[in-house]
Formats: sequence, C-alpha cells, structure tokens
Amino acid sequence: MSIIARSCTVIKVGGSLMETAPEMLIHLQKHLESRSTPVPTVLVVPGGGVFADAVRDIHKDKGISDEAAHWMAILGMEQYAYYLADKSGISTTDDLEELVPGISILMPYRLLRKCDPLPYSWDVTSDCIAAWVASILEARMVKVTDVDWVLMNGKTVTVVGAAELQKMGESCVDRMLPELLIKDGRDCMVVNGKYPERVLAALEQKAVRGTLIKGNI
Repeated sequence: MSIIARSCTVIKVGGSLMETAPEMLIHLQKHLESRSTPVPTVLVVPGGGVFADAVRDIHKDKGISDEAAHWMAILGMEQYAYYLADKSGISTTDDLEELVPGISILMPYRLLRKCDPLPYSWDVTSDCIAAWVASILEARMVKVTDVDWVLMNGKTVTVVGAAELQKMGESCVDRMLPELLIKDGRDCMVVNGKYPERVLAALEQKAVRGTLIKGNI
C-alpha cells in the first residue's frame, strides 16, 4: 500500500491532551487558513486516551484476548477522533487516498481492518499506528504529547537516535515506535501540545522546544 500526499505531516495527538487538544487544533487550522502560501496537508492521528485506558482495564480484569483488546483500543482511538472533531469542528476521514490540503482527523478502524501489519500488543498503540500512516503517506511525523522533552537517564535531550531510545525501553513513546522509525528511516519530532505555537513551529519545521527522534541513527 503506497500513497503519496505532497507536503503532508502526520500529527499524533495524545489522549493526555484531551482538555487542550481541540483549541490547539483550532489554532493550527486558523493559521493554515490565513497563509498566503499553499496549505499543507495535515493528518491528525488520535491517541486512545481514557478510551484505550478502559480497554486496558478490561483486558487485564476480564481476560479478553490480545486481538480483541487491539481492535477495541483502535475503536477507542475513533472515539477520541469523534471528540476532537466535535470540539474543534475539523472534519474526519477514513480514506488516505482522499486527503485534501488543510487539517483532517483520521478515523483509523476501517483503514486498519483493510491492512493491519502491526502486532497485537500494548507495546504497539497509537504512536506506532501514526508512524505506519506516515510511512504510507511518505509524510513527516510529529508526536504531540503533554511533556516538553524525551528524558534519558533523568536528563532532557533535544536529539536522540531511535536506536538509542529503543535500548532504553520505557519512555514517552510506544515501545515499538523506535523500531518502526529505524525501519523506515523516519524522524519524529516530540513537542508539548499544551503550547500550540510549538506544534505550529514543528509543523513548519522551525526551531522548537522538544526532542527530535532520528530514525537513521
């Protein structure tokens, strides 16, 4: 499956930003619409947030299969997508072949039911799905979360190789994300979505407070 969307950026919006993400997306949309230059294509991949957390609890307490939990968690991403769309007024899409300039929010369930190459594991959640989508679109990737930096050994880092991050294990990204970035040679910029101006700077490839994960080192 290969689709190319020119000037495309995939933005993974974490569920931890539930209170502030809609306003952040409105800020981005207004800025893009006011530009005199061509409007880029921005695809928002929603996290799972409280919806995926509920699935985690059910998976643990009720003993459902990993496969069932996987699809329930993806449906949790769709619930967050509906929330973001309702609060921001931004349209949703479930078809990567119909992306248009501007911001849209991905409804991932139908796409993944058609083609899902990822393992059924909690090491693989929305970060990895965003990376997979970015690979299909040959797009840049920005992870928008609720922290300023990636921490390594208790210290903030502005640039880190995916291979080094992979050795660390626990971090603010999915365990399998570094592997996918290495495989694709793709970078991922991590920024704090509580500051919309940082997300905008990352989108426009400007200097920004955050951590760049390098897929090729």
